[in-house]
Amino acid sequence: MNTKLIAIAALSSFAAFGAQAFQGEMNPNPPQPFQSTQSRAAVQTQAMAPVQISNGGTGVLTISSRTDRATVRAAAVTATREGTTTSGEM
Repeated sequence: MNTKLIAIAALSSFAAFGAQAFQGEMNPNPPQPFQSTQSRAAVQTQAMAPVQISNGGTGVLTISSRTDRATVRAAAVTATREGTTTSGEM
């Protein structure tokens, strides 16, 4: 009984020691300070310029495509008939 408890305690201590997650980088040195490539005046003029927002400010990228719905649908039907598309599990 005593040896079982000692074995359980030893195994649990090894498991607890091995369960520690790695946090951060291995390099003990602090990171290099930020070095700007622009002058202070250039950054201030950019900050004062109005922001160019497209698509009504929603943040969604609009893609202008020259293909219409019928062309895409016909290509999908052709690909399905040829068997070049995959669906479901293989």
